[in-house]
Amino acid sequence: MRPPEAPAGNGRGRGTWLAVLGPDGSGKSTLLGRLEVELEPSFAAIRRYHLRPHLGRRGSSRGPQPDPHGQPPRGRAVTVVKLTAWWVDYWLGYLLEVRPALRRSTLVLFDRYCDDVLVDPRRYRMREPGRFARLLVRTVPRPDTLVVLDAPESVLRERKQEVSVAETVRQRSAYRALADRTPRAVVIDAGRPPGEVAAEVASLVRGPRLEEASVAPHHR
Repeated sequence: MRPPEAPAGNGRGRGTWLAVLGPDGSGKSTLLGRLEVELEPSFAAIRRYHLRPHLGRRGSSRGPQPDPHGQPPRGRAVTVVKLTAWWVDYWLGYLLEVRPALRRSTLVLFDRYCDDVLVDPRRYRMREPGRFARLLVRTVPRPDTLVVLDAPESVLRERKQEVSVAETVRQRSAYRALADRTPRAVVIDAGRPPGEVAAEVASLVRGPRLEEASVAPHHR
């Protein structure tokens, strides 16, 4: 379910909403940092989130986890309560922060998104995604584009070794499968230098905005 698009504002048109996913070591944080610099002139403002809006608790999300699978899974009842709280956070965050920001021609960036629980449930202390997690992903507001970073296992392992080799292989395959079945998802080769990766993603973001700008006068 995708919320209706926000109307254009402040003369630059509607903002853009991008979420970045990928295995450990694919360069998500590096890419987002470069996009903030490269795309800053194209937008009125930039807002960045980690995984979800964390409404009312900006800046409270944890940083990199040295052992993302170190804690045991929660029970089913606790998992359902947690995912329900996430669902509320995604919707309130969208209605109160993300949608108004898009109306103000803001670039909204998410480092990971709820789809991550389908690929790496252990990171969020779940035994398996389950029906409730899939329902969450289907019914929360969706980004304009879901960027899935992909790189050879050797590159991923060189950058990060927070999970086992087998888990790196599994994650890479699972993220590619997620991209194949997800509308508006695009797989980006993240095995290249960070500047090349950022330039490609930035061109994807600028493309639709340039097209909108070229046709806008005809609709006035």
